[in-house]
This record gives sequence, structure tokens and C-alpha cells, in this order.
Amino acid sequence: MKTTLTVLLILGLYGLSSGFIKQHFFVKERMTWNSASKHCKTHFYDLSTFTNVNEEQQFLEDAAYQPSDAWVGLNKVSGVWQWSGGKSTQAETEHLWTGLRYQAGHWFWVNGDDLDYKDWYQNQQPQCPARNLRCGALDKKTQNWIHRDCEEKLNFLCSAQAVPQVVPQTTVDSTPPAHLTSPSPKKTVS
Repeated sequence: MKTTLTVLLILGLYGLSSGFIKQHFFVKERMTWNSASKHCKTHFYDLSTFTNVNEEQQFLEDAAYQPSDAWVGLNKVSGVWQWSGGKSTQAETEHLWTGLRYQAGHWFWVNGDDLDYKDWYQNQQPQCPARNLRCGALDKKTQNWIHRDCEEKLNFLCSAQAVPQVVPQTTVDSTPPAHLTSPSPKKTVS
């Protein structure tokens, strides 16, 4: 019985973790990397991260189809980047802060995600960048990562906690089997 419950628990946790996706939100306000990070942590979860090419491409493809007014997504129309709703990117920054940061000799995602997937401009990850160029951004034109001056004021992307892609409907019987119920306490006569 314990083995079955353990296996079911592990399978349930795997199903929960594997069925989640990130939600990304574009913030039109321009901020430094540190201010953007604080804003995301206060209002969402953290600056956005992309741990694989599919996640990054899905973000770029789905941006225009988000139902929330809080989202203003990137969309490429006839070779020109536009925000959803047809707003031009001209008035916006060419780069968007992400959760990519360089410290102690390494680039990393600030939320702790692995940096196994890399999408640097021209496949050249900056090695030991200048002190002020240690923050990562997404270049809207090339769709690659670049390092930028952390004090530059850019638009940015925040991610929200993961949400389930599909919510399975489960019925749970809360009545324990008869053999697992304890008998009612016996009254003692004094």
C-alpha cells in the first residue's frame, strides 16, 4: 500500500511540474536592470528567462495572442516588429531586459534556472564583460541575447509563476476504507 501511494505521489508531482508553462509580460516603462528586477519581483515573479529554444520561440510567436490588456507582446508583421494591437516599436527600446546577469565569472538566470540553452548574438557569449555591461537583454531585431549597460533604461519582460497548461479533473473519495478507520473510543465506567 505504501509503495503504491509513493509511486502515485511521485507521478502526480511529475505531472504537475511537467504540465506548467511560464507567462511573460511586457512592461512598457523604461527602467535600469536592477529597478526592472525589483518591479518584476513586486508585481509578477521575476525578470523573464528562456531555458530552451522552444520556450523562447513560443514566447515570440504567442506574444500577440495573449488575452490580457496587461500584456503587450512582440509580433513580426511583414518583417517589422510591432507590439500586439499594431503599435509600432519605434517609440520603444530596441532591447528588453531579461533575467540574464553576469557575476563572479559566470552568466546565469537570476531565478536559478539552468543556463544550458544559450542564444547569444552571433553565438558569442561575452567573456568577462566590462563592469557596466553585465546585464542581459533580448534584442528585438535579431531575437538574440546581448549584454548591455545595467544602468541603461530599457523596457523589460517579467515572468509570472507557472500555470498549468491543462487542468485535469480529479475526483477524490475522502471516505477511508472501513479497515483503515479506527473504532470509536470506548467509554470507561468508574
